[in-house]
Amino acid sequence: MKPEKVSFHGIIPPVVTLFNNDGDFNWEANKQLTDFLITKGVHGILYMGSTGEFSSLTIEQRKRFVEKMVAYVNHRVPVLIGTGTTSLTDTIDLSKHAQESGADGVLVVSPYYWKFNEVQLFDYYTAVAKSIEISVMIYNIPMLTGQSLSPKLVAKLAQNCENIIGIKDTIENLGHIRQLISETKEIREDFAVFAAFDDLLFPSLQIGAAGAINGTAVFAPEFSVQLYSSFKTGDFKGALSLHQKISSFMSIYEFSQPLYLAIKEIVNKSILGYKTANLPPTATLDHELNIKLEEYIRKHGDGFPVSII
Repeated sequence: MKPEKVSFHGIIPPVVTLFNNDGDFNWEANKQLTDFLITKGVHGILYMGSTGEFSSLTIEQRKRFVEKMVAYVNHRVPVLIGTGTTSLTDTIDLSKHAQESGADGVLVVSPYYWKFNEVQLFDYYTAVAKSIEISVMIYNIPMLTGQSLSPKLVAKLAQNCENIIGIKDTIENLGHIRQLISETKEIREDFAVFAAFDDLLFPSLQIGAAGAINGTAVFAPEFSVQLYSSFKTGDFKGALSLHQKISSFMSIYEFSQPLYLAIKEIVNKSILGYKTANLPPTATLDHELNIKLEEYIRKHGDGFPVSII
């Protein structure tokens, strides 16, 4: 049976990946976090994004995680899988595997390390899109790839590949999001542009974005979900209030390198109620980070379902 092309919208948390001390996946913790997010009303889930540490895992580990977690979600919400690599062959392999595992779409980061011209990037994304039938979302994250994808290139891909249905634009420049929306909407009204930075969710919705794939939605999803709902129902005053609340959460991105470490610890403390492990070279967390996170939870206590401090 031919897979249906899913139209993504709303709030899609870029889920962290949780591990045991032996370096294997902590299935109980990953399932618990997934259930928590679904009960909070998220509109989809992204596994194996940047926050999910895809770059630290082997191809086989990524496949094993995807098989297990897509089956666990069991169509309760649409699932996106990050399948990007520096190798077109591996990216296509992971994308086909995501389709075979029942995922609704793939998120494909532009190949990093070397910079590529727009013809090369067009050919790369076109090859991935033609290899599968499920939805493809472009992932623009210049702070990690070294180059930003132009609105002109994205619009050309949207025009030429029907199953390229959107983009996650991890860029602090609202003007870039505006240009993406303007360029792609002329080609395809259904093309979905997603913000990534939490404080851009509200202004991005105002100029036509489809939603956000934002980090604070991993541990405090109800605020982003409520903001999206308020905006869609015309409660702009309520959306603005939630925007201010969400913006105050963003200090967490300054707490650790890589930034996902702080998000994982917030998940441990405020959602799971127990510790999970980190992979080398980030296996040991410093005492200072723990102090910062405890203060963060005290400051934003009404934003978390549980406090174990």
